[in-house]
Amino acid sequence: MPWIEVNGTSFHYKLEGAESGPVVVLLHEIGGSLDSWDEIVPGLGEKFRVFRYDQRGFGLTEKSRTQYSQDDLGDDLDALIKKLGLKAPFHIVSLAASSMQALTFNNRHPEQVGSFIFCNPAPGVDPSRAAGLENVAAKAEAEGIRGVLPLMLDKSYPPELSDRETYDNYRGRYVANDPVGFAQAFRMMARTNLLSSLEKIAAPTMVIAGNQDFIRAVSVTEGIAGKIPGARFEQIDAGHFMPTTSPKALLDLLLDFWGGAK
Repeated sequence: MPWIEVNGTSFHYKLEGAESGPVVVLLHEIGGSLDSWDEIVPGLGEKFRVFRYDQRGFGLTEKSRTQYSQDDLGDDLDALIKKLGLKAPFHIVSLAASSMQALTFNNRHPEQVGSFIFCNPAPGVDPSRAAGLENVAAKAEAEGIRGVLPLMLDKSYPPELSDRETYDNYRGRYVANDPVGFAQAFRMMARTNLLSSLEKIAAPTMVIAGNQDFIRAVSVTEGIAGKIPGARFEQIDAGHFMPTTSPKALLDLLLDFWGGAK
């Protein structure tokens, strides 16, 4: 069944690929859904068991009206892994703000992590930036997702970064987001800073920057990689949402990294 209930919330998920393969966990971005990984999963599924899900408030997962924290998102991942009977070690791939979820998992279960891939990571928000994120949240609630497009998607995903059909599909899903759920995610992010957790990572790690990411400069992402002991840093021709704008380049890097890490 594509839905499962944990922590009082109904989650939409997919579990695909090689049944006996190592488990890859894909964590989508704020404003995205498990569909963000559609072009990556087939290539991974040949060797890996691939788990992805719509995080609370997004996609086809239940829409709550109660503000949640990063710890709640960590509880969601823990509970889903347990209920689905997934076995460690886990190879965790995060995109943008979901890097905070990956770090939360590592803080709790470092022995269960096989490797990390951080794509254009946002591991924490400096308090000086919190008000800006709170403003985005308030605007989304007041005007809907269309009202925040100039602040968000128009900057993070210019149409020319991919073919028009790919862009239109992504934009359609983005605009269809629940404004309250979107706002909750931004308020959660505004109150979370896990930068200090980067230095605690012991598992093999790769950090990937998109050289056409207009939200997070390559130099910023490279600086994040420098805080992780032994991390490999790479950049590809991609935008902020690299699984969507450059899936083949990303998939090639993932397979190359895991081929060397195992």
